[in-house]
Amino acid sequence: MNNDWDQLRFFLALAQNKTLTRAGRSLQVSHSTVFRKLKSMEEELGVTLFENTSTGYSLTNAGRQLLEETQEVGDIIETSFRKLNGLDQRIQGKIVLATTESMASKLLPKIFQKFQEKYPELLLEIRVGQETLNLSKREADIAIRSSKNPPPNLVGRKMNGLQFALFAHEAYIEKYGPIEFPKDSEKHHFILLDDSMSHLEAKHWMDRQVVNPAGIIRVNGMLTLIELCEAGLGIAALPDYPKEILNPNLKRLMSLPKSKENSLWILTHKDLVRSKRIRLTTEFFYQELKPYFS
Repeated sequence: MNNDWDQLRFFLALAQNKTLTRAGRSLQVSHSTVFRKLKSMEEELGVTLFENTSTGYSLTNAGRQLLEETQEVGDIIETSFRKLNGLDQRIQGKIVLATTESMASKLLPKIFQKFQEKYPELLLEIRVGQETLNLSKREADIAIRSSKNPPPNLVGRKMNGLQFALFAHEAYIEKYGPIEFPKDSEKHHFILLDDSMSHLEAKHWMDRQVVNPAGIIRVNGMLTLIELCEAGLGIAALPDYPKEILNPNLKRLMSLPKSKENSLWILTHKDLVRSKRIRLTTEFFYQELKPYFS
């Protein structure tokens, strides 16, 4: 094959990530580039390496054989790249930061602005989503996430976990009347998280408390939960952010029991901690977020 490693890394990325979009994200290219590289590789080898199924790209027998023979080589090369990046002492270049959609849109915008003003030579690339990106595969440089026990190959700064409170919009309260929760939950409408958010204690606590409500909407994301509550569609357990961050028309009804299981972490791979730009970025976000999670 021509450009053996270049094509091989596209193969390994798709084998690991299962979809063109996620493979492209891990390589910082478009999904169409991944598709073209894959087709070129299959044509050169004269075999089909993947089958496109309803759940993503699955390896064929030929693909599984190639993966077995090349996985170790790919891991060695990725480790080498990470260690080289860790030696970088420049305060310039790109920082890929992964976090949740709700934090990126509600809590972090002003902090992003401060970061740009302090480090104009550093370009932030923000990746949002519920799934945890693989820092070992360089899908992100830094992750801001809630976690019980981060993997041993990740290191970082730890803060108290995200706390939750019960909220409702003023318009909802005017329409449905005062709320005595959970005593009168049968009279009210609730917006709850679905099972994809089962890592949050707040989801399970609300499921136990809300019995036979007048109505339920379930959502699979925190940002959607916040926006529907802000639209007055029901009562919801939201992150207990400061007043200036949430809609001023949201009324805080009560605190949920404090979570002790999950902490908020700012994480990076242990091979990157010597990089000056990674250290500065991690410390900057820690100092900015610490007042909210003390």
